[in-house]
Amino acid sequence: MHGESSMWYPMRYKALADIRYAALIPTVMFTAFALLMVALRWCCRICCRSAKVGPEDYLVTAAVVKFGVDGAAIQRDDADPSSRSTMLKLALAQAISYHLARNLVKASLILQYMRLFSVISPVVWACYGLFVLTLGAAAWGVFGNIFFCDPVRSYWDVTLPGTCMVEEKRFWSSSVIGIVLDFAIWLLPAPVVGRLRLPKRQKMGLMVVFGLGGFVCAITLLRLILVYYTAHQGEVTKAGTYAIIFSSIEINLAISCASVLVMKPLFARFLPALISEQPLTAAEDARTCRALTGLHLLTIAVAEEEEEEKNTPDEERRDTLVESNTFSQRIAVPKAAKRAKKGWRASKRNTM
Repeated sequence: MHGESSMWYPMRYKALADIRYAALIPTVMFTAFALLMVALRWCCRICCRSAKVGPEDYLVTAAVVKFGVDGAAIQRDDADPSSRSTMLKLALAQAISYHLARNLVKASLILQYMRLFSVISPVVWACYGLFVLTLGAAAWGVFGNIFFCDPVRSYWDVTLPGTCMVEEKRFWSSSVIGIVLDFAIWLLPAPVVGRLRLPKRQKMGLMVVFGLGGFVCAITLLRLILVYYTAHQGEVTKAGTYAIIFSSIEINLAISCASVLVMKPLFARFLPALISEQPLTAAEDARTCRALTGLHLLTIAVAEEEEEEKNTPDEERRDTLVESNTFSQRIAVPKAAKRAKKGWRASKRNTM
């Protein structure tokens, strides 16, 4: 094999075996956490009926399944540590899995933005652009690894003559593209969210979600720096361990962040004090969200929701607060009557 520095290509099977065991615990922990978050996401979609299941739900599920299954294959014990060919095949599978999962999560977040900010044209067009760039990044990450060597088989069969790309250049290009897209997706909704007037609790919750997104960006940047530095120090095992551990943290935290964005109805049902200080119906929640994201004119959909709310008995309301008897007696019926008369724009409560 030719065409790249030995410090960037883990030729020693012992290094690959050591990486497998050193990266096992953090990989399993963060993958289990991401799997739990995706399960709660589906519980929210199906049980709480917060919104229709969209393509972003399937994409983030595919990401956690793909990364989890391939990660389990890499950590399995039945692989013969003395087989360099087997270890290199697993390393290639992990690289492809990483790029697929990373870009599936990005696509899921972009589709969520398009659904939430569908009435704000600049954000929608920016989402289209980011989606195209994400597809390009996924193609480069996947096919750049598959066709890293010519012939492809020479990647894991070191006895076969062939040529390979320079791994350092490929690593830098895919990492920088991923970091730029991460920061772009993280900062895209910031101007809109910054204009929202929310209760203190909800604003703090939103800050936590955005803080988690910023942490994912920081992990991606830290992964690039640590892997590059240790590889140039000749510490192949440590570089590979950093790559796998921080890849796992990055992907699984991104999956968790994408899932938390749709879990408000679940929190409203089981932790109502964290969400709102007043009872709120599902129709009110949807109307207010549209208002906060820029839709200030009544639409046919909003009119239908108002009609549905009027016909819904009080006992079927989805309350986001455990009310005291005196509080419910004082506001339940009069507030509903006032909202029916004045329309949703007269409401002073803002939620997210």
